[in-house]
Amino acid sequence: MTGNHHTPALYTTAEAAEILKVKKSWLERQAATRKIPFTMLGGTYRFTDGHLAVIVQMHEMMPSRPGKAQDSRSRSRRARKPPATPSGVASLRPRPRSHPPGGGITGPSAA
Repeated sequence: MTGNHHTPALYTTAEAAEILKVKKSWLERQAATRKIPFTMLGGTYRFTDGHLAVIVQMHEMMPSRPGKAQDSRSRSRRARKPPATPSGVASLRPRPRSHPPGGGITGPSAA
């Protein structure tokens, strides 16, 4: 092996999650939906130092300037209006539940 050859450090999902201080399941979901960079080796996700730096940068939030509106990535979903289709009709949304969760269960598990 030559001295000029450098193999990048590869971290497992558990190791990368510990470094980033996030849950392993969150990191796996983000990788599975291709929202973050990763390397797939042997059927498992692996992360380099470069991947981890990009993940941190992707989720970095800058402070807002005084007097400016909130960032469009705010957590409030109620403030958003559903996007209108070209015909001007809003997309369909599911109805809220009309009964309490777990109420009205029948069958062997209800006993």
